[in-house]
Amino acid sequence: MSETVAVLGAGNMGTALAQVIAGNGHAVRLWSIEHDVLEEIKDHSLNTKYLEDVSLHDGITAVWDLAEAVDGARLIVISVPSQIVPSLARDLAPSVTPGQLVLNVAKGLEAGTHRRMSEAVAAELARPCTPFIGSMGGPAIAIDMARGLPLAIIIAIADPQGCADAQSILQNRNLKVEATRDVTGLELCATLKNVYAIALGICDGIGHGTNYKAFLSSVALAEMKAINVTLGGQPETVYGLAGVGDLLTTGFSEHSRNRTMGQKLGEDSDWKHFLETNTVEGVVACKAISELVSNRGLAVPLLDTVYDILFDPQPAPAALYRFFQDFSYN
Repeated sequence: MSETVAVLGAGNMGTALAQVIAGNGHAVRLWSIEHDVLEEIKDHSLNTKYLEDVSLHDGITAVWDLAEAVDGARLIVISVPSQIVPSLARDLAPSVTPGQLVLNVAKGLEAGTHRRMSEAVAAELARPCTPFIGSMGGPAIAIDMARGLPLAIIIAIADPQGCADAQSILQNRNLKVEATRDVTGLELCATLKNVYAIALGICDGIGHGTNYKAFLSSVALAEMKAINVTLGGQPETVYGLAGVGDLLTTGFSEHSRNRTMGQKLGEDSDWKHFLETNTVEGVVACKAISELVSNRGLAVPLLDTVYDILFDPQPAPAALYRFFQDFSYN
């Protein structure tokens, strides 16, 4: 059955999801504040700013008006940076009806309030529709998704039928869509993996090799589990697509901006310029998560090390080596 789907945000992941959904036979309205991007999509079926060399499906329609984009849509996909999600949800509030599904793709926490993305969306929509609001997680590099390479993601929507409908819209022979009821755990894992991907990138920048990255990955997973359980998520979520799957992709892929940010820190190159010109969710997430767990008695030395490098600031090579010398699994 063909559905109408609104994708809000024509960055790399928003455009990739639009490409997948349109390829599944659904009508996609792709909205963005970047009018030049929409013009190129409308006139040439291309988005060279975010997905170079990908010809977009003719089922994607560029839409300039937000209310028009979501009118009558079965599924609304929010794919903008996490710091923009609350204000976009606020703008959406007059146009969203209670039965529509809203799927957030951003991975992070709201600065200041520390709200998870689904919490922020629900609060700003100010409607009794929380069971129909969820998030996406898992290992998904946008360019791979847009090119139709096999990959798996996971979504969490509390309403069972809504979750099944979203799965049906997204899934195809090359995109496996798993589901979980653990919205909290999925969103926490999606946030945390960006922070730890910075640490893995620092390892690349220093040149410490795969063995050391594997060591850091094991520590990251242990800390992710501790934080996830403390803040209300399920431990098994950490060991699935939302946790270990996404951490491996984000921490090892050359396309990952969080890993690249870490690499630049390790190389002592111009990481501040990179941060100014790219969305690096792990930086804001590190500060928010650190504030959340600061008074809960958790031992999270790798998280603390990334925080010190970003905000103290301390030289990344020295800080990461000091972590290695001081760390013990006992």
